[in-house]
Order: sequence, then C-alpha cells, then structure tokens
Amino acid sequence: MWRVVAMAVAIAVGLFPSPAAGSSAWGSPRYGDPPGWCTNHSDMWTAKIVTNDPLVGMNPERDTFYGFHPNPGYDDWYGYFYGDFRGTAGDASGWVRLLHEDYPNHYHWNFADNGWAVHGHAKQYIAYYNWTFGGECGIGRYGSASPPPYMADQYGYPVVDIYVDSVPPPAPRPEVLRISTNSVAFTWNPVVDVGAGAGADYFVAGMDHYTSWVTMNDSSQPRQLLETVEPRTVTQAGMSPLDVACVHVQAFDRVQNASPEQVKCSRALAAPPMPRWTELAARVVANPAGIGLVGLDSWFWLDPAPHAVTIHEINGGIDYAITATPVSATWNFGDGGIADLAGASGYGRPYPQPSSITHVFEAHTQDGFIVRASVRYAVTWTASMAGRSPETHPMGMFVQTALPLRYPVKQAQPELLRI
Repeated sequence: MWRVVAMAVAIAVGLFPSPAAGSSAWGSPRYGDPPGWCTNHSDMWTAKIVTNDPLVGMNPERDTFYGFHPNPGYDDWYGYFYGDFRGTAGDASGWVRLLHEDYPNHYHWNFADNGWAVHGHAKQYIAYYNWTFGGECGIGRYGSASPPPYMADQYGYPVVDIYVDSVPPPAPRPEVLRISTNSVAFTWNPVVDVGAGAGADYFVAGMDHYTSWVTMNDSSQPRQLLETVEPRTVTQAGMSPLDVACVHVQAFDRVQNASPEQVKCSRALAAPPMPRWTELAARVVANPAGIGLVGLDSWFWLDPAPHAVTIHEINGGIDYAITATPVSATWNFGDGGIADLAGASGYGRPYPQPSSITHVFEAHTQDGFIVRASVRYAVTWTASMAGRSPETHPMGMFVQTALPLRYPVKQAQPELLRI
C-alpha cells in the first residue's frame, strides 16, 4: 500500500520512477552492493528516477518508512550512496543514518535532507536495522551494540538509481531563411542536449522538442505557436514593408529543462531609395569637332557610351543590388531637329566609326547650336541573402541628361585656286 502511494506522489512531482524486479546491482554495473548489505525477507524492488532537480527533492522511499513491530520494537533507517555528487565522480557515502522510528509513529525523509546533491547519476541503497530482532541475517541480536548488516526495506524501493540532468540544451539560433516583398520565413539550427556536463557518471536526458512562435510588430501575442521534434520553417505572410515579424524559439530536453528564448526579427522587403547615379554622367561629342558645316552630316555620340550600372547597398544584413539599364535616348540638335531612338543606336558611335546619330544643319550660327541628349534608364532591384537566388523587382524609370555641346556651324565658301 505504501509503495503505491509513494509511486503516485513521485509521479505527481515530475519524477519518473520505473520499478523493476532484479538484483541489488541493477543500474550502473560498477557499483557493487555496499558493505553489510542483506536482502533477507526483501522483495528487492528497484526504481529509476529521471529528474531535472539537482537535489532530487522526491524519491520513491519518501513516506514509506514505518515501524512494523510493536514496542519495544523500533527501527533505525540508513542510506548508502554511490555516484557523482558534489562534483566528485565515483564517490561513496558509507552508511548514513537517515532517521529513527518508534512504532507506531510514521516518518519520512528526502534525498536532499542529508545534503546529497547529485551531479549526474547516483545510486542509493535504503536499509533498516530493527532493534527487536537484530540484523535478521544471522548476525546481530537484540541489544547488540553492532547493528550491521543492514536489512533491505521490504516496503519501499531498497535500490534506487537517480539520474539528474539539470542543464538545459544549448540555445538554438534562429535565422532568416528568405524574404519577399510580403513575407518572411525563419528557421533555426538543430541543437544536441549536453546533459549535466562532465563527470564519470554524468547523465544526458536528451532532446525532447522545440517550441516556436511568431510575433508581429510590438505585440506579444504569439502566432503559429507549435511544438516540433525538429526545427521547422515558420513563414509570416501578408506583411507590408512597415511590418516587423519576429520568430521565438526554445529547446527543451526530456526533463523539460528549457534553453533561453531566442529571437530573430525581420521586415519584408521594400524598394531601396533611388541612388544618385553619378556613374552615368556623359557628354555630347561631335565630328567634325569644333565647328560643323552647313549641309554636311555631323556625327554625334555620347561619351562614355551608356551602359548598365549596378550599385550595392547593405541594409539590415541584406545586400540590395540596384541596376540601371539604358533603354533609349532623345536628341535635340538646337535647330528644331529632334531624334528619339531605342537601344544602342540611340547613343551613337565614336569617330572614326560611322555614328548612328547624324544631323545636317541647314543654317549657320556663330554662337553655335546647343546640342542636347538625355538617356532613359529602367531601374530594377534585387535582395540577396543566405546564398539564395534573388528575385528581381521593378523600380521605375529615370532620365539622365548628358552634358550639352555648344556646336558652331559655318557656311562653306567655295574658293577658286590658281594652280
């Protein structure tokens, strides 16, 4: 009856005793029976406890001791402990007196009552000496001043293996897996439980699960709260560029030690600001250089020739690549002539190549015509992270004006040369 009650209480406080019939050497094989150990009249129940309490505040022996012989019968209860306590592996306590009982009084004890702090694994033997009948193993007698050998408890668990893992798993490291213009996806690295650390008999409970959830902006309300055995991908969709999503994750071992909560936050992608594009500055160049002639083709081009330019900006750990690609050019020759051409043909070609941009001036001017050109660029942007292929997003158009050219044009005068 008392054994059943003890088991129910142990389970209620979060320990996990597992009774098994067997010899007193059950558990760690290198722990032999202590000196004076006697199993006469004992059913030799054993138990295993797995806990995260370094002082093991409960065990199956608690509240199971009581004197079962009428006066003048009384019992002295003893414990013998092997294991890794107080940071010393392979320790042995020797027989420690736990309590004295007079029938019909009822007492209890805890493992920590005698200051035993388990580091990883300890094995306890619980025994009594009844002063009415001596040792009951053929040695000792009523009134003897030498009570050993000690009798195994018939009513509790005389041999108990205690396994303590009081150290949480390492904290997982959440990271941003991918970002789009309306969503953020997170994940984290798997971790391995390290148990109680070091020592000859240290114990590792092992990983149990991860708990993860998402919060949005300044709210503490959890979203997508879930326990999983393995790391998962958590995606928060429906975001605007102003929203901030945060993933929270903890790792738990099998005795529910929890790592500190880890948090990683990110915004959805937003278009970066338009650069100034000083790299795209060009000037108008002509041939004939210096002075043009009425009625004669003048060739024009832009120097340097327009070309695609990419500028990188780092923001929040994300590499934004902004690319401007020339699309077309518009020319104004200053005498009312205009040309609008798409592609490379709109930028002309430098002399001595024949240029695709030509103009014939029909009048002369001493002050010169002002030849202007402007180039239209299409702008796109991408965001690269975690080695994933970036998506290209349009950013609009802009016009880059070239440095104009003042181009004097003269009337050609025929001259008769005498040879």
